[in-house]
Amino acid sequence: MMNRRQLIAAAAMAGAAALPGIQAAQAKPKTAIPPQKVSAARRVLMQSSSRYHNSGYLDFCDEQYAQLFDEKKLEIVFVPYAKVAGTYEGYEKQVQDAFKRYGHKIVSIHRFADPKKAVREAQAIAVGGGNTWALVTRMYEAGIIEEIRNAVNGGTPYVGWSAGGNVCCPTLRTTNDMPIAEPPSFNTFGFVPFQTNPHFISGGNQGLNNETREDRIEEFLAYNKDEEVIALPEGTALYVTGEHNCEVLGPKDADPLYWFRQAPKGMKLERIALGTKFDLRNVVPGGKL
Repeated sequence: MMNRRQLIAAAAMAGAAALPGIQAAQAKPKTAIPPQKVSAARRVLMQSSSRYHNSGYLDFCDEQYAQLFDEKKLEIVFVPYAKVAGTYEGYEKQVQDAFKRYGHKIVSIHRFADPKKAVREAQAIAVGGGNTWALVTRMYEAGIIEEIRNAVNGGTPYVGWSAGGNVCCPTLRTTNDMPIAEPPSFNTFGFVPFQTNPHFISGGNQGLNNETREDRIEEFLAYNKDEEVIALPEGTALYVTGEHNCEVLGPKDADPLYWFRQAPKGMKLERIALGTKFDLRNVVPGGKL
């Protein structure tokens, strides 16, 4: 995370880039996530959303959760820190009610005196949606970023929807949320080596002269020349197993995913169909699934 002086310098450099003959430096994370040891038993479900069309809360996820939890009934430690306009107790109750149909028990991490120990001893971990900036800030404050990363890479099942799916990336830089909180770092879990954008809707709003989600992602790619972004429409998910295996999940009528790619001019787009299985290492500039 840059301090204020560094932010001012970065803004000045961005302005200078508009002048003839001056080239802005590319953005880089302040501190990269160190290489992680990953178990063959790792299972990570990154969901774009908690609802799909007219569904209820998380009630369209039967097949996705059956895959993730392997039909086992578990006690899941739930992280509600993305909730801002509401209480952790209320959020916990909402998720408890949603998971009853799947046979799992939900206990919010705010009920544990030692959140780090709760993560280490969890049978599974769930991270809910809301504001990603608040979520990441609070996870750093609780000291559980590295704890969750280690537990999940070691084989503890993980599910996150919306903000909870977005933090599976190396950083939170492709979230859709306002930065209402300031985390000590943009770094998140890094379960996948690329960025994602949840709740993706193509195009702008009719009658409004606002920028589109494509515009924002194109800016990200222009400023980060060695990165790629996969956008997840509502209802879709990425299911990661082991170190490099990934599968696209979602309801049968869900839209394919959007892979926004580096190109010599601007960006290019490829679509990734439901059911596609690929190696995570292939989502790089010039890579092929």
